[in-house]
Amino acid sequence: MIRLAKDEKIISTTRKHWFVLVRETLFLFFMLLLPFSIAMAGKILSIEYTFEITGNTITLFVIISSIFLLFVWMMFFVIWTDYYLDILILTNKHVIDVEQKGLFSRELSTFRLDKIQDVTAEANGMIQTFFSFGTIHIQTAGEDQDFVIRGIPKPFEVKHNISKQQDLLMDELRTVNISPESLAKLRK
Repeated sequence: MIRLAKDEKIISTTRKHWFVLVRETLFLFFMLLLPFSIAMAGKILSIEYTFEITGNTITLFVIISSIFLLFVWMMFFVIWTDYYLDILILTNKHVIDVEQKGLFSRELSTFRLDKIQDVTAEANGMIQTFFSFGTIHIQTAGEDQDFVIRGIPKPFEVKHNISKQQDLLMDELRTVNISPESLAKLRK
């Protein structure tokens, strides 16, 4: 659960673009067709087996196919969970990036708007440009690493919203006559 300050409001929440889910699950769609393709190829080509299976081969095929399809379903569930629980939250004071890493691991990054040095948005390639999704890079003061959020829909609009909220916060601090350096000292 994400806790916000009393005077903090959520401005926007952004999940990954739907194309990211489609791209990651496209392989699974072909995996779903595999048992049926094997069965149809065996019927069409009239393949004679070099080994003999005693008992009912159709029952064996159904059991193996069911186990395989259950495995594919579980893989889809992991991909869907990762897709659904990855979220970027913009408040009037912070940017919060929640990244799901597998079923039981989550990474939460929070950075204050007054500490953001640079926000870069990019959409590389024809597909990202056509479907309007891309990557956001956020660099903060005092951090060695660059926060990278991939698969964000309308990255240039998200970048604009972050910059706008940062400007509003800085104007609010100036009207109260608090410099960002003084604010940092007060928070220590």
